Amino acid sequence: MTRLVLGRLVRSIRFRLGAVLLVLLAVLMIVPGAVVALSPYEGPASRCSVRADDGSYQDLLSPSSDHWFGTDAQGCDVFAQVVLGARPSMSIGLVGGLLIAVVGTALGLLAATRGGWVDAFVRRVGDVTLGIPLVVGAILLLSVLAGDQRSWWEIAAVLAVLGWPATARIARTSARAVLTKEYVEAGRAAGATTSHLVRRHVLPNALPPVLAFSTLAAGVLIGAEATLTYLGIGLQIPTVSWGLMIEEGQRSYGRTPHLLIFPTVFLTLAVAAFVLLGDALRDALDAHVDMSSRTR
Repeated sequence: MTRLVLGRLVRSIRFRLGAVLLVLLAVLMIVPGAVVALSPYEGPASRCSVRADDGSYQDLLSPSSDHWFGTDAQGCDVFAQVVLGARPSMSIGLVGGLLIAVVGTALGLLAATRGGWVDAFVRRVGDVTLGIPLVVGAILLLSVLAGDQRSWWEIAAVLAVLGWPATARIARTSARAVLTKEYVEAGRAAGATTSHLVRRHVLPNALPPVLAFSTLAAGVLIGAEATLTYLGIGLQIPTVSWGLMIEEGQRSYGRTPHLLIFPTVFLTLAVAAFVLLGDALRDALDAHVDMSSRTR
């Protein structure tokens, strides 16, 4: 199975394009200083000055050879800010997607293996959570639970709390399908414990579709962070994120469109990278399932 899926992924244009985008964005996230150093901007990326040493004004400059993406109202180099903003924005998507995968898989497997009231309870809680719009629920939870200076991990945790039910449904469905197989019944008859069957048979079959969905979810969470920040509920200054830059740029879009265009482009590329990877992975897994069913 692994070789067939990997082979299909390697041949997928969407997977290759998404992987390239994700690698480039990961570089911005991991070593932002090295990327900023490639630009003609001189000085620390976090230093902003409305006036330069020679007395000239540096605020709201258009893109040029000295400032590739221009400068903002505080005289900050927009290219440097976009690079620095990759870490919190990407971290929310990656950590939030990972939490959704872990929590959803654990609860889905628990519901499938225990059944009865445990299964009913997990499904009812999931149904109620799914009925809450992601952004609306995040606004309520962040307003009640988080302080005025919200961190990226608090936002990631809140989004994961609201996003786990879909993953739990996928894991539960996959687990219940595996638990009815003859080899699982044979294992039970031979004295295998439930935990052994879950580790050996159920979890390996449940993880691939969960991974595909969680990859898509990571892109959704990056966009959700930008929406929350735009509404004033997400990250706050002095943190630098794409959402904060978009919120600032929209105020003067008519005069300085570069303040809105560049962070929006990078945000779109990040969401597109995860969506392309998730779609390619889902299609590869679906093709493998179809081929397996035909050969039986």
